[in-house]
Amino acid sequence: MSQPDLKYWLAIARIPNLGSAHMNKLFRAFPTMERAFSASVVDLLEAGFKPPIANAFLQERLHVNPDQELEKLLATDVHAVTRRDPAYPPLLSKIYDPPPVLYYRGTLPDPSRKHIAVVGTRHPSSYGLRVGEKIVGDLAEAGVVIVSGLAYGIDALAHEATLKCGGTTIAVLGSAVDAPSIYPAGNRHLVSQILAHGGAIVSEYPVGTLPLPFHFPLRNRIIAGLAHGTLVVEAAQKSGSLITARAALEGGRDVYAIPGDIDSEMSEGPNNLIKMGAIPVTCAGDMLGLDPSPQPSPSKGEGTTSTFTYEPRSETERVILDQLKRDPMHVDEIARATLIPIDSLGSALTLLEMKGIIKHEGGRYYTRQK
Repeated sequence: MSQPDLKYWLAIARIPNLGSAHMNKLFRAFPTMERAFSASVVDLLEAGFKPPIANAFLQERLHVNPDQELEKLLATDVHAVTRRDPAYPPLLSKIYDPPPVLYYRGTLPDPSRKHIAVVGTRHPSSYGLRVGEKIVGDLAEAGVVIVSGLAYGIDALAHEATLKCGGTTIAVLGSAVDAPSIYPAGNRHLVSQILAHGGAIVSEYPVGTLPLPFHFPLRNRIIAGLAHGTLVVEAAQKSGSLITARAALEGGRDVYAIPGDIDSEMSEGPNNLIKMGAIPVTCAGDMLGLDPSPQPSPSKGEGTTSTFTYEPRSETERVILDQLKRDPMHVDEIARATLIPIDSLGSALTLLEMKGIIKHEGGRYYTRQK
């Protein structure tokens, strides 16, 4: 991408409260971001902006200088790739609401390599640390690129286990990637090692952006989006790691989970994911033998349609899908036909719906999509 257009991407990314959703509307509506930056209120309304957002855009752009934004970027070791750039990660471009600008330091790994996201609790047990290090290490030795979030706990373990094996890893941040902004500060020592081993640290936030609480759930879609599949090592039932797993499902990617002690709170998340159809993992080979090509999201992908034949991930899924045909079927009827307990059935139906395999027709009726 030419620097003249890049500077407008950078400038628009600086506009407060715009967000990726509205910036993606500009991406779809205008041939260049230079044209978007100079848009009239009518242009913005036609692009899908609500009047308050359009007016705020017109006011805020007066305080942003595209040339200065480009100069600030070039004065650092931070790079930026946009959705119009051929170097933009192809896996990430397929998710719902991709980051319009991806800032990074280091080297974006070869997209032809298999990428696996590894997520989990910030407070892992000795079991989680032990099996997580073993499985991630084996993946790294097999040449898999490991994606995680640089947080304490399982994230840090994923990066460290990869580096220990001389592998490549990507850290996705909830802050900017320039050195003073990196969060958490306690894991900054990992950054130089990640870069030295041919990896990258990435973010959708411009240089100088400090971490805010709402950044972290948003960055989870990028962690999942950069990978062919997501592995949940340990996580409580309400862990943010499950947001990443959901993002993976919504993007048509596989979700893997390491089964754990049924009495452990940190195993509730993975164990429940497995009950809902996630792929149980007890060794790296459970992931290495699967097709690394992601399935396009049938419900939210931009301009994509799904043509794959879905293979059930569990016996529960198989039994449900054997019953569901094109005609709508009520959940009570499904329960009677499959003998699956209603609470387990509800979870499995939700998972299949998120994958786009079945459709909720309303009134607790479901049909099979494929």
